[in-house]
Amino acid sequence: MLKSSALALVLLMSASAYAGTNYSPQNSLIGASDAVQKSANYGAGVTIGVIDSGGTASWVGFQGWKGSKTQGRITSSTCIAGCSASSLASGNTDDNGHGTFVTSEIIGGLPAYGLVGIAPAASAMEFKVLNAQGSGNSAAVATGIKLAADRGANILNLSLGPSGTAAQQAAFYQSLASAINYAASKNVIIVFAGGNANQAFSGGANISGFSDAALQRMLFVGSTGTSLQKSSFSNTPGKAGFTSSSGKFYAYQSLWVMADGENIWGASNRKDPKYGYSYITQMSGTSMAAPQAAAVAALLASRWNFLIAKGTIAAIIEQSAQDLGTKGIDTTYGNGFLRADLALQPIGTLTVPIAGKKMPIRASQIISGSAFGNMSGVSSAFSKLVAYDNFSRDFSITTSSSIANKNANASVSPATLQVSGQSGFAARQFSDRGNGNYLTSYFGNIQSSTTTPGFASYAIDPNHAGSNEWSVGFSQNGTYVGSGQGSGSALSFNDARWGSSENNAFFNTDANASGALLKTTSGVNFTSVGKDINPKARFAVTMFTGSSNSLASQFSNTSEKGAAVAYTFTPLENWKLSLTGSFLKENNMLLGSISSGAFGLANNSSSKSLGIGSNIGLGDGYNLGLDAAFTTTDPSNNSASLVTGTSQIRGAAFSAALSQNNLSGVNDKLSLFIDKPLRIYSGSASLAVPTGVDANGSPVISNVKASLVPSGNETDIGFNYNRPLGDSVNAGLSVTYRNDADNISGNKDAAALLKVKVGF
Repeated sequence: MLKSSALALVLLMSASAYAGTNYSPQNSLIGASDAVQKSANYGAGVTIGVIDSGGTASWVGFQGWKGSKTQGRITSSTCIAGCSASSLASGNTDDNGHGTFVTSEIIGGLPAYGLVGIAPAASAMEFKVLNAQGSGNSAAVATGIKLAADRGANILNLSLGPSGTAAQQAAFYQSLASAINYAASKNVIIVFAGGNANQAFSGGANISGFSDAALQRMLFVGSTGTSLQKSSFSNTPGKAGFTSSSGKFYAYQSLWVMADGENIWGASNRKDPKYGYSYITQMSGTSMAAPQAAAVAALLASRWNFLIAKGTIAAIIEQSAQDLGTKGIDTTYGNGFLRADLALQPIGTLTVPIAGKKMPIRASQIISGSAFGNMSGVSSAFSKLVAYDNFSRDFSITTSSSIANKNANASVSPATLQVSGQSGFAARQFSDRGNGNYLTSYFGNIQSSTTTPGFASYAIDPNHAGSNEWSVGFSQNGTYVGSGQGSGSALSFNDARWGSSENNAFFNTDANASGALLKTTSGVNFTSVGKDINPKARFAVTMFTGSSNSLASQFSNTSEKGAAVAYTFTPLENWKLSLTGSFLKENNMLLGSISSGAFGLANNSSSKSLGIGSNIGLGDGYNLGLDAAFTTTDPSNNSASLVTGTSQIRGAAFSAALSQNNLSGVNDKLSLFIDKPLRIYSGSASLAVPTGVDANGSPVISNVKASLVPSGNETDIGFNYNRPLGDSVNAGLSVTYRNDADNISGNKDAAALLKVKVGF
């Protein structure tokens, strides 16, 4: 005999009398919060066929959801068997109450009374196959299944099952095989209650006759209480299973989940002269667990309609279930407890399509150099980026933490590092040997607690926190030799091109436009040489190279190498003019920006820079320095990235400095500077941005051209003042202010420090 899978009617009362009470705790238990439901459109656009005892369409909670009279309703009621004359006359076909209750768990809408279905914006079609006593036969059920499929139902809920011997139970399901196979051919998902006999499903008997497509779309639901322990009455999946028409075996446990089936509240079919169809009641059984799974299937179908045709909704529900009992799929709980929230989250590794392949998005990152700011154009273009899980479902990706400036999460700002003598010119020990001769040195191991690797713009290795930094330089009678590791090559080149510390406005500052291309490098090994060719001309060269071991251990195959040359001459007395040229070759880098995975900017790039600088002696110890450089970068296209191409990039840097030696007649020195570090003013990247899925579940790609010009235009202003206080004591004041720091609009960075140095 066929019966509904509900145990008892416990209590009946008017919903309106108990407003404000939560009568749907099972929603919270399975993670079907309002936010989760909203993310899946509350199930809108999906139709559930309820094969049961009929439905009372006039119940107050079936009158539309959130103001819509076309959603959350029973749209039709068809009586196939067990019909009474009174129910046919009223149009409310449920003379038992079971079907109405089941339907309310799916699409009911009484939020003011704390009773809300899991997919309340979906619609239901009722097919009455059970009589007033809750009994029926398999022929009526098969007819209901076929009619529901023909009339457009996307999901079927069958909170019913057989009784009798194992053979009789197996025979019941086998008798439905033809109808279910037919429904599956129309992409319908079928959800069955697991049964209330506290035994193995189907009495432990195997079942055959179902197609693979049908078994991939079938789901069976057992019952737990709120403690997530199996209900005393609930069947278990057991060890048996289905053998499909192709010979493939499907264990019942692999098609089985659990849901709360104890003391559930739902709609009553009772009509009262005063309150009408407003009553709610309480029931227990796997009948009450099954509609929760059908409703979660409706949420999935509403959010990703293509899942219906793909036939993967049941698999998503199974794979997202909360494991219970023995670890993994077992014979008591099957896949575990139904979870709506987890079903709507990604399953497996999120990927993006690139050149016909799937690339994991988690290993994708851009750490941009300051010349690009925070790559706001690329970030904006990627703001609509989606990635795809194992079921081709699209999920929005937050790129704010994946595309960031090197200094974005710095624990110590570059300005502070500079004035405190941890980076740049101030970090070097300077020994004045007279007549413009000098010795410089720096040895350090800077540690950082940043979340984005590195924190300094050029003097500290920005990608390998804690790496050794060192440099030495020696200038004697116009000949300069310098060497080091880290990011001090720009300073070394500046020393090599000008030669002397005297009549050099730039010497006591970090303003160095002609070294802008070198400032983008980090972790390199460098050597610089400068020599007077004649009394009025000198030649200088700096060469550098670095590999991934010294550059960025978390980014593979990064390297950079290049050289800078300068010809400095004296066209007029007290006026030095310096012409510079720089070349930089980068692998998996772009002007110091490092990228990986789907955000790879370029496999390699070549940059050239031409600069011109001058030092002018103004008399009375005053020196004015002006410097400018223009760069062009030619990146390669990256076939293994969402960044499919990058145009030629143009940038510029400008510097000005004013110094005064012996300002107060005590061998003190004042240096003022204005510096505009390298900034990109022309360039764009072509992006292939996945933005969603089409009706077939294939990725939708938007081709976007993103500007690489940063949002800000950095200007640095600062001064350094050093004054001897005695034979072995020196005091200094350093101030630096950066407006639009790192070329990020509105980003400000300032630091000031008073220093006293005592020699022994």
